[in-house]
Amino acid sequence: MTPAGRPRTLGTAVWYGRHRTPEGRSVLVSVAGPGFPDGTVVDLPGPPAHPAGWLAEAHVHDEGHVPALVRVSPDLAPGSPHLWFALGPAGSGDAVDLVAFSTDALPDGRVVGVDDLATAGVTWADQVGAVRWSPTSGAVDQVYVAARYRRRRIGTRLVATADAVRIGLGWAPLRGDGRLTDLGDAWLSAQSDAWRARVPPSVERQPPMTPAGEAAGLPARLLLPDAGRRTP
Repeated sequence: MTPAGRPRTLGTAVWYGRHRTPEGRSVLVSVAGPGFPDGTVVDLPGPPAHPAGWLAEAHVHDEGHVPALVRVSPDLAPGSPHLWFALGPAGSGDAVDLVAFSTDALPDGRVVGVDDLATAGVTWADQVGAVRWSPTSGAVDQVYVAARYRRRRIGTRLVATADAVRIGLGWAPLRGDGRLTDLGDAWLSAQSDAWRARVPPSVERQPPMTPAGEAAGLPARLLLPDAGRRTP
């Protein structure tokens, strides 16, 4: 981590190393750092490597399909709890939701479709966070973490997992549009240069997203940015 608390990366360009397994599957490793232009997918030999600045590792069993598993660098999201994810349509336009759950129904990092939720024994009410974005434009509409799960790097892990999912599917690169809540601005200031470079300066301050019922009884540190600081 940097002295400011941000994940340590080696620049704003993110490239992807694609490694083939003996079974003919692909493992895509995202790396923030020099070596290749931003967004480049490079075929590399041997087992997956984790050079300095690596962000996430996506295991793609079938080309063009959702990665079955995404591992995020522990340097990027230290202290993140056990999480698995469900990907599905958001119900508006072409937007999709990647929703995080923290039960032991599935292995850490597993990615499934929304049709698998019933088998996993969870409902939407059990989610701990979600990220919504457009596959065609890459524009991220919102990143939300349930109030009682905040300050555990879940938002960071959601975005890193979403990027791993979208590169596996060949979707547009993720980017922000500058619309931020106070908490969103604090979260962004704690992110790596590689992600902050993809979000323009705040152009429109949004109202808080935390429902009143969810906030009841929780300490202020889970609901507000730190006093005098942007970094959560």
